[in-house]
Amino acid sequence: MRRIRKIKVDHNSEFELDLAPLLAVMVKLVPVLLVSSAFVQMMVIETELPQVVNEAIQRQDQQQTPTNVALEVDGKDGIRIVITEKGQEKVETIPLRDGAFDYPGLHQKLIAVKKAHPEVFKIELNPDGKVPYNEIVKIMDEARQAHDTNVKFPVFDTKQGKNVETNYMFPEIIFANMMEG
Repeated sequence: MRRIRKIKVDHNSEFELDLAPLLAVMVKLVPVLLVSSAFVQMMVIETELPQVVNEAIQRQDQQQTPTNVALEVDGKDGIRIVITEKGQEKVETIPLRDGAFDYPGLHQKLIAVKKAHPEVFKIELNPDGKVPYNEIVKIMDEARQAHDTNVKFPVFDTKQGKNVETNYMFPEIIFANMMEG
């Protein structure tokens, strides 16, 4: 009878890892990512706010029932300014003028809102999904600060213990409907 030989398998033996396919993928993927990143533009508007305005924004965040100002932008109806104060809602509408947004009218209404509510530095922006991005940026520019350097708004400075003036209206803009659509 024949004896059956046992095959010895060395489990501790080393093997060589072939990295060529991985390197081939990387060599092809990296240039594609670099080229595609040139077409993607992220814009962040960095503004240095005065310390007094930053403190006012923090105080507004700490309030139990702060006054809330929201801009609802619709390409068909125009812009609605919704002011919620102590549970009461006040709505002002800036209709379209010749089929376009009325930016000077919006700016004047926002100046009036800021004068009526000088403690508010934050607004919510609710644009409709069909409003072009450049229109949203123009609306944000109108809300950020007063164009006329003679128009000033009072801000309480805690360090000096008195009101100081600034031309910033609503420098902190929050997109309130980011999860829609």
